[in-house]
Amino acid sequence: MSRRITWRVILTMVFFNVFIFGAVVISDWAFSLIEGQNRAQHMMEGVRGKLATTLKTVEISAENNIAEVEANLTSPEKVYDALEHELLLNRHYLGCRVAFEPNFFHSQGHWFEPYVRFDDSTHVERIQLGSAQHDYFKLEWYKKGLELEKGKGHISDPYLDNDGGKSILCTYASPIYDGKGRKVGVYGIDLNLSWLEKTISYEEEKVKMMESVENDPNDSIEENAFFIQVLDSKGRKIAGSETFDDNSLKVILKQDSIAFESVKIKGTTYYVSSRRLGHTGWTLLVAQHKSFVFLNGYARSIVVLFFMIVGAIVTFFLTSRGINRSMKPLRFLSESAKEVAQGNFDTPLPTFKHQDEIAQLRDSFDTMQQSLKNYMEELKASTTAKASMESELNVAHNIQRSMLPKTHPPFPDRNDIDIYGIQKAAKAVGGDLYDFFVRDEKLFFCIGDVSGKGVPASLVMAVTRTLFRNVATHTAEPNHIVDAMNESICEGNDNDMFVTIFVGVLDLHSGRLSYCNAGHDAPFYQNKQLPCNSNIPIGVMQEWNFTEQVIKMAPGTTIFLYTDGLTEAENAQLEQFGIQRVANLVTLEKSPQKLIEQLVDAVRQFVGNTEQNDDITMLAIKYTNNEPITDL
Repeated sequence: MSRRITWRVILTMVFFNVFIFGAVVISDWAFSLIEGQNRAQHMMEGVRGKLATTLKTVEISAENNIAEVEANLTSPEKVYDALEHELLLNRHYLGCRVAFEPNFFHSQGHWFEPYVRFDDSTHVERIQLGSAQHDYFKLEWYKKGLELEKGKGHISDPYLDNDGGKSILCTYASPIYDGKGRKVGVYGIDLNLSWLEKTISYEEEKVKMMESVENDPNDSIEENAFFIQVLDSKGRKIAGSETFDDNSLKVILKQDSIAFESVKIKGTTYYVSSRRLGHTGWTLLVAQHKSFVFLNGYARSIVVLFFMIVGAIVTFFLTSRGINRSMKPLRFLSESAKEVAQGNFDTPLPTFKHQDEIAQLRDSFDTMQQSLKNYMEELKASTTAKASMESELNVAHNIQRSMLPKTHPPFPDRNDIDIYGIQKAAKAVGGDLYDFFVRDEKLFFCIGDVSGKGVPASLVMAVTRTLFRNVATHTAEPNHIVDAMNESICEGNDNDMFVTIFVGVLDLHSGRLSYCNAGHDAPFYQNKQLPCNSNIPIGVMQEWNFTEQVIKMAPGTTIFLYTDGLTEAENAQLEQFGIQRVANLVTLEKSPQKLIEQLVDAVRQFVGNTEQNDDITMLAIKYTNNEPITDL
């Protein structure tokens, strides 16, 4: 029992631990997604902030320099001076330029694009880039710059400039106006992209270092687990370590921003966040590998699982030990109970210090032990009384059986009649009766059924049989026999018991059968029920005038008498054997014994194992006199 309880406790704990672990895993999964999204937003804000700061610095610097250029539009040299002044103040610029509208300075021709740059760390080089070979009117940064309003700027997509900056760069462009408010050209500052690469590398390393510290300082985050990229308006990489495939770029660039979505990149699942950068057509991306997003969740789940397993093992041993200790008194009590079960009712029961449920159980066993002792004494007395009663009932059964005809054939020296009868009581003694005897060449016979069952019915049955014998000795008229029996039964009938009875007298020389039926089932004669007057059972009304009926029995015919226990025999479905089944089995050809034996077999097969609930009595009389006297 202790082992069973222990395992039930453990299985219950395992079930709830699995449920809790599942909830923890789901929570970690959700928290990991939230954490990953927050990390991406934080990184994007960091890169975007630094980019915005850089662009704002360039914008302010450009506005100041544009004002200086617009104030010196009187000659090309003054324009060069203004550009050089700006470059010297911002040495991290690759160069500064102004691209004028065609023939703005007639002396300079159709294309005029003054450009200044450092040819070394100290010397500024002045170049006129505009020409048919360098047609800046077709360049993107120039076109975008002309489209802007005064004071507005635009960062171009990266491009390779072999004439000016001689590298891959982007240009901050803003329009220039003359004193009359006409747009006369585009001002540009060339920017190296190395600062953007450094910014992205710095943010990536910062995240990877933070994750390593949180999980295991000795473990390094994989190179492609987390990365940041900046794409231009055409989806080309401006800065960053990874390269997207075309399918993933289509998914990412079709939206202005992505909060946090799962995207397949070269067949690997990443969680991507993106945002378009103001003043540019660029897109800032933060991509996190699936395992990187759920790294902390996996770690937390493993830790929780480890402690759950350790806790379950510890709990198992502690619970098992505690339950075994708690069950020990029950084992003592079980041993004592076994002794009591073997009949040792004086076996002492163990005593316990604590007044808990086990102590209450011990007290209940003690009460049961005393009750068993008393019950066994009472049982011995009742068993003795029952044995005595069963012995007396057995004697009564034998006495009752002895009162009924039991010899077959009953008249072996006669060849004019053949008689066979049986009685099967539902209890040890019954209330059915049948009897017959021959006097003065007449066969006197009867069959009856006493109301009720058991000993009272058997006593009335014995009285009825004795009355039949005594009265039939003095008269041969069946109605007189029944009248006398009725009068005797009615006297002192305080229990209101009654008897249905059929009495017949058969003249063995003539075949004349006179009979009186007192409320009994009509016998069968020649496959049909014998016509019977409506008389009441004896013992009901003392003044009743019973009537007599007469028929002539032909040689070879049989009269079959029975009690209602035959027709009312029930099977397991509560169906009765019924009068029709009796009619189907009664034939003239059978001898009385074969007829009754066939009916007994039929009833047995019909009821099966169903317990008999009423007495069954049958009597068959076949008239076999071949030379009867014809006069009645």
